[in-house]
Amino acid sequence: MKKVLMSEKIDDAGIKLLEDNGFNVTTSPATDKATMASEIKDAYAVIMRSSELPDDVISAGKNLKIISRNGTGINNVDVESATKHHVLVAKVNGANAFSVAEYALTSMLMLSRKIILDDKLVRGKKNELSTYGSLPNFSSQMGINGNELRGKTLAILGLGKIGRQLVKFAQAFEMNVIGYDPYVKDDPVKMYDHLEDIYPVADFISIHMPLTPETAGMIGEKELKMMKSNAILINSARGGIIDEVALAKALKSHEIAGAALDSFKPEPPAPDNPLFDVDNVIMTSHIAGTTAEANQALGVGAAQAIIDFSNGKMPEFPVNPDVFVAE
Repeated sequence: MKKVLMSEKIDDAGIKLLEDNGFNVTTSPATDKATMASEIKDAYAVIMRSSELPDDVISAGKNLKIISRNGTGINNVDVESATKHHVLVAKVNGANAFSVAEYALTSMLMLSRKIILDDKLVRGKKNELSTYGSLPNFSSQMGINGNELRGKTLAILGLGKIGRQLVKFAQAFEMNVIGYDPYVKDDPVKMYDHLEDIYPVADFISIHMPLTPETAGMIGEKELKMMKSNAILINSARGGIIDEVALAKALKSHEIAGAALDSFKPEPPAPDNPLFDVDNVIMTSHIAGTTAEANQALGVGAAQAIIDFSNGKMPEFPVNPDVFVAE
């Protein structure tokens, strides 16, 4: 039986699909390089989640034929090394688009309506609430009434499947949606050619771009200073796109109103990450695309790529298709 190594467990539906097709599926006991290098030695395929798969681990996979990414981003896989060793890399596109777009919208609502701050104040002042006469008066006195999304301008950076799903959500809330994506061939919303023209006009900015040499550090101190003081920044893409030190500084000085981050650099975030000491930021544990529904779709997609490859068929979303050789 061909061995499929999972760096971390995927959804049971994906495991069952592989087993039903005759594969022996195992999970690595850890994701460090030494353990992965040992476990990958006899693997036909490996399924990666968010941990790293560097050259020295790929090189140890003497029987390795395909790396299947349980997601869209491939920044954690050394694709150059895989190509050098004639190993196909495949990914899953769009399976968690609804989930990630929903996370972005949820973050926008929570920050705009000041939900977390309100909850904190209600709990912290539970013994004083009656002195305000009414909860609406308490809200007014504390300045936590918040704002509607309707009529606000949302800038979506990256108009792939996730970005386009967010367009639908935002338009349902009667938002003005604009976008930036140098790779789109159509214009799903009003598109801008230059990011510096977007920052001064957007009330919300939601990032849905991969981490590449072009996007790494894309938003730093200079860009944050260009944003509106009421701007809210959402990153449910990849850590490293935003300078987190500069973001913490901008949030503390109220240069922008709030932010939500679901990915960090490094990940998990280091204990001394300055964002831990900022109130007007939501920090989550890479959950944007990991709802139960999305996880099932991702697991099945990652498994299907291996099954297709084993049957001599090119997987649906290859990253380095030139190395494909039918079994």
